[in-house]
Amino acid sequence: MLKRYFLSNLLVMILLNVLVKPVWIFLIDRNVQLTVGHQEYGLYTALLSLTVIFNILLDFGVTNFNNRSIANDSSLMHLSLPNMIAAKGLFSLIYFFIIFLVAWFFQYSGDALYILFLLGGVQFLNSFLQFLRSNVSANHDFKIDGLLSVLDKFVMIGVCGFLLLNQDYKNRFVIEWYLYAQLGAYFLSIIVSVIIIVKRYATIDFQHFSWKEMKSFCIRSIPYALLILLMGVYMRCDSLLLERIDGPEINSIYAEAYRILDALNMIGFLLAGILLPMFTRLIARQMPVHEIVRTSANIIIALSLCILAHSMLYRQDIMFLLDKHAASDLPLIYLFVISAFPAFCAIYIYSTLLTANGDIFLLIRIALTACVISISLNLLLIPHLHAVGTSIAALVVLTTVASCCIYFSIKRFGLQVDLRWIGKFVLLFGALFLLNMVCKYLQVPLFLSILINMLAFLMLVYAIRLWDKETILSYIRQYKSTE
Repeated sequence: MLKRYFLSNLLVMILLNVLVKPVWIFLIDRNVQLTVGHQEYGLYTALLSLTVIFNILLDFGVTNFNNRSIANDSSLMHLSLPNMIAAKGLFSLIYFFIIFLVAWFFQYSGDALYILFLLGGVQFLNSFLQFLRSNVSANHDFKIDGLLSVLDKFVMIGVCGFLLLNQDYKNRFVIEWYLYAQLGAYFLSIIVSVIIIVKRYATIDFQHFSWKEMKSFCIRSIPYALLILLMGVYMRCDSLLLERIDGPEINSIYAEAYRILDALNMIGFLLAGILLPMFTRLIARQMPVHEIVRTSANIIIALSLCILAHSMLYRQDIMFLLDKHAASDLPLIYLFVISAFPAFCAIYIYSTLLTANGDIFLLIRIALTACVISISLNLLLIPHLHAVGTSIAALVVLTTVASCCIYFSIKRFGLQVDLRWIGKFVLLFGALFLLNMVCKYLQVPLFLSILINMLAFLMLVYAIRLWDKETILSYIRQYKSTE
């Protein structure tokens, strides 16, 4: 029953995001880059990385802590909401001070500072929306959470789509317009989220506000805050360092290669949002977690290997489809970037499991190690290999983090190391890689090759029983019975 419930919610979340977010990333964000040019977009992505690295200062672990707390006892919600909202307001002042201090250190000035201010506003509203959504997902209303996860993008698609399709507006389009659209979309999503929370769960009454409680919460949240800050550093410092060392144009090229990985990561991010409260409750009730861990891996890691096998052979076709004037080294950059996708997927599963178990200090040590490796490799490789060096560094760092999370999850929970199960993933990847070699040799067009891969993938995962036909059919029967 638990597996069926998990698959039900995961399917709804993925479908919603597959319908909306790829449109945002490939039709809106990509066209914004092509419209404003590499110089302006490269500066934007570097400053975006700066604001994301310090994003935790807006949250201080509030969202993760709140998700775990409400998942354990939803009756605490009306007491915790006022304190956490007030805390986030205070954190925002600290956040803006820090990002402008770092911008001064990196010698940003003029228009860059205004873009940084707008990006800071976007991050503030996004962080507040994530906090509000954590109250929804903690109550296991994953379908409503899924709708909220795409609402902002849906609004942005409408606004930016209108501006980019209108030739007069497109000719005058600047990166600031892109940020104005994001600010408006997040603000609307926050209003909708507040209405849902007040209607379904708890009223927001600031009479329950307590400085003592807020201070106590902030102290308890320090480990979570430190962890997410370190994660921001090892995942985002590459773009910032690349822009400062090689310039915004090279950084914009790296962003082109990273765009597909960003789009794919939404699946893992949503999966983690579902897994955290589920793992928390299972651990609190001393129930086994191995079934959900394996089901998650069977779905998301299998998908990641299929995408990797196809991308390795069709990387040039994919990159030149997105940009007809793509740089000559863009396919190679994309190869290293997309090779990190299976590691990303493993991190979303196993680091979420360790987080739910409260192993924060262990995760901090892993993240600190990753930061040292990331900064060192980027400083070493960028001067010689430029964006290619940055992509190599990303692959090494993410593979290291994934390996550590898997190893310690096995130790903490006694997860079985099943070589036969691992062999199924190896077999799946090998078979799909050979299939794509044949497709490439026969000069099968890109879109036809994608269709062939989808069909082959479905046949293989059922044939080697990575996907359980009976589980999915039982879910479909359950879904039909509720209509």
